[in-house]
Amino acid sequence: MRVLLLATAALAAASSANAVNLVQNGGFELTAPGTPVQGFEIGPRHSYPNGVLNWTTQDSATAGGSIGVFNVLFNSSTATTVSPDTRYTSSETQTLSSANYGGPSPDGGNFMALDGDIFANGPLLQTISGLTPGKKYNLKFYWAATQFQNRVGDTTERLDVSFGGQTRSTATVGGPTHYFAGWFTENMQFTAINSSEVLSFLSIGTPDGLPPVALLDGVSLTAAVPEPATWAMLIAGFGLVGMAARRRGRASFAASN
Repeated sequence: MRVLLLATAALAAASSANAVNLVQNGGFELTAPGTPVQGFEIGPRHSYPNGVLNWTTQDSATAGGSIGVFNVLFNSSTATTVSPDTRYTSSETQTLSSANYGGPSPDGGNFMALDGDIFANGPLLQTISGLTPGKKYNLKFYWAATQFQNRVGDTTERLDVSFGGQTRSTATVGGPTHYFAGWFTENMQFTAINSSEVLSFLSIGTPDGLPPVALLDGVSLTAAVPEPATWAMLIAGFGLVGMAARRRGRASFAASN
């Protein structure tokens, strides 16, 4: 039994280590050549829908007003937006507070900043293909809650994550002006309904106008593997089937002689 448990644990670990990440550009390092790499701003002032490869964003009913969606790409080493062209002015670079910035995520490199203001938020989206309907998938990502340098006031922030018609939420995190909370490691599990599903991240914060901001990085989605106990039961079941087959074979041989 001990050998069986060790073997199944090793098998489960190997399966997990070899899991393929179904998310493309989950670290936001790949950007579209020749286009602004600000990320995504959709609204009356700007429209940069192709800044980060493999991801899109979508206008919302509330964000479709005078502001628009504000999901932007940040440089982790400087805590500033990659492109200085933002919806506030033509020259202002959005910045996180240098006094409180917690540094890059465990994934490193670029990350996305998703505005949580109801009048400026919109989902960050990627369509995931090659799924098995009814199969479970593990989603992992890093996130943090903070505020832009040029705003003042207490805020709260969370991320709503949707996949396969299901929505999960992170904890709601809050703090005083320019606080930085995170990086948190988030693990969620979803079940695919179709062979292709949309993975969506939506920043939800309070109050409007300050604004609260969620940082996102290191997104991965992998097929769930059975737990070691499940592997053990499966292998034990196969063993019992094999033993029964051998016994039947011996019984048939004895009867024929």
